Amino acid sequence: MGELLKGKVAIVTGASRGIGEATALTLGQAGAHVVATARTAQELDALVERLDRSGVQGLAVAADLTREEDVGRLKTAALDRFGQVDILVNNAGVGKYGPLSSLTAADYDWMMNTNMRSSFLCTSAFLPGMLERNEGWIVFVASVAGLKGLPHETVYCASKFAQVGFAQALDYETRERGVKVSVVAPGGVHTDFAIGTGRTKDDPHLTEMMDAQDVAEAVLFAVTQPEKVRVFLIGLRPMSEPL
Repeated sequence: MGELLKGKVAIVTGASRGIGEATALTLGQAGAHVVATARTAQELDALVERLDRSGVQGLAVAADLTREEDVGRLKTAALDRFGQVDILVNNAGVGKYGPLSSLTAADYDWMMNTNMRSSFLCTSAFLPGMLERNEGWIVFVASVAGLKGLPHETVYCASKFAQVGFAQALDYETRERGVKVSVVAPGGVHTDFAIGTGRTKDDPHLTEMMDAQDVAEAVLFAVTQPEKVRVFLIGLRPMSEPL
């Protein structure tokens, strides 16, 4: 166990696999106790076992973060166990790729609710405690799709642009009160993301993409800056991708 985040409590959403899992483990290795949340309980339980073995405390909370009642239950569980939350990593996200004509209103709701509504609800739940203490870190795992419109990603881009705009506005509200806001915007990452909704497991480009751990290290960098420093935007691209 490291010392960088010793005694801090972090919530990581979408923690059951991919970037979320890597981030939860990385923050735990840096000394943070971790509340891991996602829809699937079995994978969360396995993650918490790994955290506990590393010398930090883990808590698994299965929840649908697009639902207010589930976010309320997550908040209650986290505060009952740890008393406060210092770091929130809004990582939960989904995507479906294809021309606009192939996307439905249900696809729109699925992406916007999972990517943006969950970020809004979780931030609204945990920000007040940070403001009371004049300290805290909120990280949005967005995407380069939130910085530049991309073909066959209209709705996904819209959801990620929304996250980035939300984070920019939030920074104005929280900076002078000690709460730091960061956006991590990766390009292609080799995970299960969008498999079956635009990607396939046999896509040869996957092996050229970044690893989930690369993004997790960027999150750690964002939340371990000196007191007088905040990193607002970290953009990451694999060497195989142009800007």
